[in-house]
Amino acid sequence: MTAGTTSSEISAAWTEFLITTGFEALVLDLTSHTMTEARIAWPECERLAGFAFNCSSAWGDLHISLAIDPSRAAMEPPDWEHECAEAELATVVAAWRARYEPVRERYEAERSRHADFPERFLDSLRHLLARMERDGAFAGMPGIRLLVTEVDADTEAEEIALSHVRNQYRA
Repeated sequence: MTAGTTSSEISAAWTEFLITTGFEALVLDLTSHTMTEARIAWPECERLAGFAFNCSSAWGDLHISLAIDPSRAAMEPPDWEHECAEAELATVVAAWRARYEPVRERYEAERSRHADFPERFLDSLRHLLARMERDGAFAGMPGIRLLVTEVDADTEAEEIALSHVRNQYRA
């Protein structure tokens, strides 16, 4: 928290960011588009072994990481066949640049004023992933490993954090 800033002001700042950028709907839309294109480009993606929002909460970077081989998905950290799927698929690169990059730039600017933005960014992605799972985005992919992860992060701690969020959606 920055000096003189209350937690309710920080919450208000994050809520304002979510509303004005349409962050959650945007990420869901871009992810859905990326997954559709991945299945066309890489038919083996019909049965993923791993999916991650692979990100940097410091800068607002966000990537879609996919694992097809279960042994690679089970590694610590996972060894993604497609670490930045949205950058590997020519059909979605322009959409990510045009639509997500302005949001990322705004996030980066606001993060410097709001110390809680990195954790709120991660938590929002956890909630999105839990909702995607609940809504059937990974149906037909039993045992898929789902993560919200950052470079050099503790995968076990991230899995625990996602598990807590998932439990909210199962209650």
